[in-house]
Amino acid sequence: MERKNVVWNMIGSLIYAGSSMVLTALVNHLIGTDQGGIFGFAFSTFGQQMFLVAYFGMRPLQSTDISSNYTFGEYRQARFITCLAAVLMGIAYIAWNMVIPSGGYTREKALVVLLMVLYKVLDGFADVYESEFQRNGRLYLTGQAMAFRTVLSVCCFLAALAVTKNLVFSSVVAVASQGAGILIFDQRAAGRVPGIDGSRRTGKEWELLKDGFLLFLSVFLDGLIFAMAKYAVDAQMTSTDNAIFVAIFMPTSVINLAANFVIRPFLTKLSYLWEERSFGGFMSEVRKLTGIILILTVTALAGTWFLGVPVLGAISNVGLKPYKSGLLAIVLGGGFFAVMNLFYYVLVIMKRQKRIFFGYVPVCILSFFLSFSFVKTGGINGGAFSYMLSMLLLMLCFMGQAAYVLWKEKKGIRK
Repeated sequence: MERKNVVWNMIGSLIYAGSSMVLTALVNHLIGTDQGGIFGFAFSTFGQQMFLVAYFGMRPLQSTDISSNYTFGEYRQARFITCLAAVLMGIAYIAWNMVIPSGGYTREKALVVLLMVLYKVLDGFADVYESEFQRNGRLYLTGQAMAFRTVLSVCCFLAALAVTKNLVFSSVVAVASQGAGILIFDQRAAGRVPGIDGSRRTGKEWELLKDGFLLFLSVFLDGLIFAMAKYAVDAQMTSTDNAIFVAIFMPTSVINLAANFVIRPFLTKLSYLWEERSFGGFMSEVRKLTGIILILTVTALAGTWFLGVPVLGAISNVGLKPYKSGLLAIVLGGGFFAVMNLFYYVLVIMKRQKRIFFGYVPVCILSFFLSFSFVKTGGINGGAFSYMLSMLLLMLCFMGQAAYVLWKEKKGIRK
């Protein structure tokens, strides 16, 4: 079962992360970099931010809730609420950018952004099923569902775009196929898993949202920090520049994908080690995971140095030769982000969500000023270096927090 879980988690994560690269690259080839830049921002930047609202940071809570403090039915009801909130926030953001002169949203861009918000919100809703599969020790079902519904929606979207060359219509097709994928691959699979409790106790979904609120704010701020340079490029540069920046961001998906291969299968084990107060075993696993991520990052840097510019340029249909230094900075920043993500999970397992939140706040504020000033003075390369610095600060912050909590637990200091 463990081997099956690892293999299918790898397959599902690979397809899920790879879909973002495939979509943004092929949209550039099929309808040009101007519309490709609009799609890239809608899909991988703002749409992803609204995914985080729908997601609400619940996977770490749900997948490590081995004591079943909340039922699946309660997690699902809470996710209905967060998905609705994400849609309303998306509509408000789009309306604002259509009204203000500096927003510059055309009707087409507004529709594409809205449809990608709906696509990503459905993705966030599917996660409640996939987190439950993981909590029940069936991570392979999570991987299968992610793989099959992603392939379905991506293929339907690209087929529609290839035939019609209409980005809005193709986005409608993507949303419809995403919804169908959830019904076919998530909901049906949940019905075959024994032990999934669909019952709900009155008001528990609000209690769950309250428990996870700081974690949600942390995840939301994490998404803002991760994408702040993209927002700066979108606000101060052209749609074609957006397409270039999305292209040099592609390696971060590969690094995060590889990190998830390593991290996710060990979350339940880390939870048991922490609850059993096995600090030596806990830190041994954390050190092992950190080492693997660092090796992957060094490998990615080497590959990017020799092959990054020609390969990514050909894939994305954009010229990247002037942006090699920025590309390397993005890859290094992606490695910092992956290590930070590991220690984020560590702090969740330690039940120290407040420390996560208060780590994100100052870094988020700093990243805003870094990103907009670096993009203004250095363009795309400036945005890349601002991303790398933000990730480094966040990684060091979380590592320090986790080390301090571990020291206190060993000394028996609980406050």
